[in-house]
Amino acid sequence: MIKTICYISDSIEHESLDKLKTLYLKAKANNHKYNITGVLIYKNQNFLQVLEGDEKAVNTTFEKIRFDRRHRNVFEVINTTIDERIFQDYNFGFTIIDNQRGIKNLYDYLEWLRTAENKLANKVITMVENFIDKK
Repeated sequence: MIKTICYISDSIEHESLDKLKTLYLKAKANNHKYNITGVLIYKNQNFLQVLEGDEKAVNTTFEKIRFDRRHRNVFEVINTTIDERIFQDYNFGFTIIDNQRGIKNLYDYLEWLRTAENKLANKVITMVENFIDKK
């Protein structure tokens, strides 16, 4: 079984593109080290992240995130186990939603995921779509 946690949070400051890239590269390296897959999305000073992997690794990573001072209002949306990874082929992607191309690329991936007919995957897809459509 694979542990998955999905959360949303507020950034305490407006993140520059350079800061976001640095944050993403660090997260990607750490997640690769612990075999965690998922997606990290930034839009309008908000983050949405899905983490998938070994239960201990995901729980430890999420605890670090919860106490990271760059976030506030960390809200855990999903915390469960799944049979297989939802974002296995996304290679811990990072999307900054600041233009139509970013939105289209993410929607294309979510549509591809939807064909899996996995109830949890579809729940995550709906949540991600709601996140990127807000504001």
